[in-house]
Amino acid sequence: MYHRFLYPLSLIYGSLASLRRFLYQLNILKKKQLPKKVISVGNLSVGGSGKTPLTIEIAQYLKSKGLNPVILSRGYKRKSKEPFLFCDENKDWETCGDEPYLMVKKGLKVVVGKNRYKAGLEYLKTSPVDVFILDDGYQHYQLHRDLNILVIDATKPFWEDKLLPAGSLREPKSFYKFADCFIVNRFNLIEKKEDFIKHLKTYNKPFFITQENFQNLVDTKGNYKDISYLKGKSVLVFSGLGNNKQFFVALEHLSKEYGFFIEDFIPLPDHYDYKNFKVEKDKLYLTTEKDIIKIENLENVYALSYKLTLPKEFYNFIEEKLWKQKTH
Repeated sequence: MYHRFLYPLSLIYGSLASLRRFLYQLNILKKKQLPKKVISVGNLSVGGSGKTPLTIEIAQYLKSKGLNPVILSRGYKRKSKEPFLFCDENKDWETCGDEPYLMVKKGLKVVVGKNRYKAGLEYLKTSPVDVFILDDGYQHYQLHRDLNILVIDATKPFWEDKLLPAGSLREPKSFYKFADCFIVNRFNLIEKKEDFIKHLKTYNKPFFITQENFQNLVDTKGNYKDISYLKGKSVLVFSGLGNNKQFFVALEHLSKEYGFFIEDFIPLPDHYDYKNFKVEKDKLYLTTEKDIIKIENLENVYALSYKLTLPKEFYNFIEEKLWKQKTH
C-alpha cells in the first residue's frame, strides 16, 4: 500500500532524470572534456554497491603499470569550503571526505570538488596525469568520459529495483545502455548464479565479475593482524555505509570460515562521524576501513582490510578501449 503512493513520485523523478540526460545528449547542456583520458565508475542506484573499492583497485592497478592515475571525487560531506582540494596525508577525513581520505591512505592521488572538470584542470597545472578516474560519476554528465563503467550489486541488481522514492534507482533502468561495460560485485553472495548470468547477458554489454577478499585486520593506528586472530572470539560488528546489510552478510560468511561469534550488528547512517559513538572496553569491535579512519586510539576496534580483484580480461578491455591504436 505504501509503495502505491510513491509510484507517481517515481514517475515524476524518472521524467526529470530522463530530461536531464536528454538535454546533455542534444548538447543544450554542454559537456566539458579534460585533456586526458577519463574513466567513470558509478551505478544507477543510491547506496553502497562497492564503487569505492572498485575505484581504488582500478587506480592501484594503473599505478602498478607505471601510469599516473588521479581520482576525481565530489568529496561528499567534506567540511572544507574550497571549490577544489588536493587531498594528501597532511589532510584528514573531515577535510577531504571519508571516501577520498581512504583512497589517500591507500597511496592514491585524489582531488575533491563539486566541479570535477575545474578540479582536474587545476591538478594538471601542478602534476602530470595519465588518466582521471571519476568516482561515482555515472550521473555526472557535465564531464566527458572515455570509459563508462556501471557497477552492479548482484544482491540487488538494477533490474529488480524501482526509481526513487519507491526504490533506490537514481535513473531509469534503461540508462544501463550508456555504460561501456558492467562490473558485478558481491556475486559470491547470491544463490542462483546461473540465472543471474543468463539475465545479465540479455543486456549485450561486456561484463566482468570481481573477486572479493578480506585480507587482514587493521587497528586504529594502522597496524595489521591476521584474521585468524578472531578465532574463538566474540565480536560486535558496526558500520556506517550506504548498504550496511551487505557488509553484515559478508561478516556472517566470514565468521563461519574463521570460527568467531558475532554478538550483534550495529547499523549506522552512511558517512557517520563517530563523534558520539561509545565502545565498551571489554568488548571487541569489527568495522570497515572507511569507518575506522574516523576512530582514534581505541585498542579494541579493528577494521577488515578489503580488496577487490578484477579479471585480466577487464584490464585488456580498458587498454583496448582507451589506449590501443586502431590500425587500418
